[in-house]
Amino acid sequence: GSGASAQLNMTFLGNYPYTPDLSDIWGHVDSLGNEYAIVGVQNGISVVDVTTPSSPSEVYFIPGPNTIWRDIKVWDKHAYVTNESSGGMKIIDLSNLPDPTFPTVATYSGSSYPFTKAHDLFIDENGVAYIIGSNYSNGGAIMLDLTADPMNPTELGVFDNYYLHDAMVRGDTLWGGAIDDGFFVAVDVSNKAVPIVLATQNTPNNFTHNCRISDDGNTLFTTDETSGAFIASYDVSDISNIAELDRIQSNPGSGTIPHNTFFMNDFVITSYYKDGITVHDVTR
Repeated sequence: GSGASAQLNMTFLGNYPYTPDLSDIWGHVDSLGNEYAIVGVQNGISVVDVTTPSSPSEVYFIPGPNTIWRDIKVWDKHAYVTNESSGGMKIIDLSNLPDPTFPTVATYSGSSYPFTKAHDLFIDENGVAYIIGSNYSNGGAIMLDLTADPMNPTELGVFDNYYLHDAMVRGDTLWGGAIDDGFFVAVDVSNKAVPIVLATQNTPNNFTHNCRISDDGNTLFTTDETSGAFIASYDVSDISNIAELDRIQSNPGSGTIPHNTFFMNDFVITSYYKDGITVHDVTR
């Protein structure tokens, strides 16, 4: 079908096969410059050396609770992994790579804001982790400092007005997908103990999955995780006057579901349930 069109000349480089289902994925580069994919597998976490993309190899596998969803981020040579089953968050010390010796692994499930499962996490540029969509209270964003002791986070506060499915933070602003409420929310998190809602904005299909801010901070892009939904863009330069700028479907009429969109160099790069990856030029 039309999905076969070239997307910025992307080329298939390699494949590492799994039998169980996979969920999310994140990257890591060790001190020697080797590249790794950290892969959410239904029964654990797989760390794969992809330095030579044509021949990826699994360095180690960390077993974990059986779950269809894991989310992974990396900060300071440590991987942080949430899951939707049990056991809290896994913290994996990757600092020994490329040594294949099994890493030190810790688990974290909070004290003031205890959780055993969470859909998502994000780590900002200051080493603050946001545990998103957990089973603590409404499932907003639990905020943790990772800088003092990466293997033992410190609780800073919680934003809990809405259940958030996904979120990102830039500077002092959290942008969250309040999927059940059908809008994205902008939150001032400069004081982690007292987060303040700045604005909410409904998205085209009222099922806001994720949002990504442009590098200049003026434009936000969202996905709605539902059939036939849109990627949408908004002018957020004046937080008191958010305006939708445009919306697009990758394959109109097909019922395809957009999942996650990321911003990079004036492109939005989006994963889909059926359409693979699309790249849209958002210069305008």
